[in-house]
Amino acid sequence: MRTNRRKAAILLLIGGLMLITGCWDRNEIEETGIVLGIGIDIAKGESDEKKPKLQMLHQFAMPNQFSVNASDKVQKDYVNMTSVGPIVFDNIRELSTMSSRPPNYEHLRIIVISEEAARKINLQNLINFFLRNTETRRTIRVAIARGKASDIFQKQKNAKNPSFELRELTDNYRKSLRMPPGLTIGNMSERLTGETSFVMQSVTKLSQETKLSGGAIIKGSTARLVGMLNELEAVGLNWLLGDNHSNGIVEGEEPQSGALLGYEVRSMSSSIKPVVNGERISFQVEIRTTGKLREDWAFPGDAFDSGFIERAEEATAAMIKQLAEKALDKTQHQFKVDVAGFGKRLSIKHPALWKRVKENWDERFAGIPVSISVKVDIQEFGTRGTKRG
Repeated sequence: MRTNRRKAAILLLIGGLMLITGCWDRNEIEETGIVLGIGIDIAKGESDEKKPKLQMLHQFAMPNQFSVNASDKVQKDYVNMTSVGPIVFDNIRELSTMSSRPPNYEHLRIIVISEEAARKINLQNLINFFLRNTETRRTIRVAIARGKASDIFQKQKNAKNPSFELRELTDNYRKSLRMPPGLTIGNMSERLTGETSFVMQSVTKLSQETKLSGGAIIKGSTARLVGMLNELEAVGLNWLLGDNHSNGIVEGEEPQSGALLGYEVRSMSSSIKPVVNGERISFQVEIRTTGKLREDWAFPGDAFDSGFIERAEEATAAMIKQLAEKALDKTQHQFKVDVAGFGKRLSIKHPALWKRVKENWDERFAGIPVSISVKVDIQEFGTRGTKRG
């Protein structure tokens, strides 16, 4: 009995020592450089056109941000550090000459790549380091900056931390059709590896605010930016993509009175049908949406009138079709890329034909006819149909 007690005491002592010594290499939060955001630009004055150098901004969290009373502090809760180097890893090593705290990427929220860098450098190479880093999560969001990426991480009006603010903005595609869906670094890598063209969110630095709208088009075969979409073109592309937004507004014009209409999207879908006749290929796109007539400028107007509702549906459908056709024209004919998944539908419906045409599909797609039809169903229009009485 005494022997068993002695053994138990020894085991407890050994276990306690293991727990104590197991923390010898722990990094205190004050000694760790917690990276919240990264901006990637082309370095000026130190690069040649063939081998441009990178300028990277790291946005570090200040330790006080993680203290209990952090919300009561008024000072800036982050610090920006900039480095220059030929590759990403060299930039990170350069940070060691400026800070004693090694960068940690477990809390990284957002990576912003400048338009210039995305045009000149293979994007797979730019994100390669982060994908290999065990600290980096594949759910990190990535966006393209119109202008310098480093500008995006400067102090914003009414926002304490630019990285947190921008990360939250990337989720607002569910509320607005003026931006494409958010893209994670994991999904970005999959599309680049598969040489699939796609759209990314784009962000612009205004005087005191950051605005996320429009889109950046990436060509899969080159892994580079080929062009930008404005807000309305992004709306049109979202209608082609379908099923990505739970809300949004479409403005139209009632044909009989010329009154402005405001249609709120409740559901949207897009069906792409390949039409094959021998080696000739065309596509039919059918867009369907249900929603609510939130606003009309007809006076006195009568939203309970079936004729008025039908005209409002037709006007909204015409606007959606116009926006979708403009986005398709720019991506298909100007940028010569398929970012809405036409090739994917063809590969599913006609796999044998796809094998014959998939090489240089983006360029081939540029000459393929596409027709678009839109069906709008207004299911709600409020409790008041007329503005009179």
